[in-house]
Amino acid sequence: MKWMTALVLGAILGFVLPTGLDLRSGVWMNNWTGWGTIHPHAGSPGLLFSIPVFLGSAIFLRLVFNWHTR
Repeated sequence: MKWMTALVLGAILGFVLPTGLDLRSGVWMNNWTGWGTIHPHAGSPGLLFSIPVFLGSAIFLRLVFNWHTR
């Protein structure tokens, strides 16, 4: 897997996972998972972006798929 593909998939997970789990209930932001999570648009309380999920999943996907191709 190329880095660009891993970063795109990581960005998708970085948006979908916190936004899907929070759903305006505040569970994601009121827990330890809120560390490193930002609101990309200040007027949109439901849209979240988690930087640790983005970077962690991109690195993990890159390592796993490169390991499986060898």
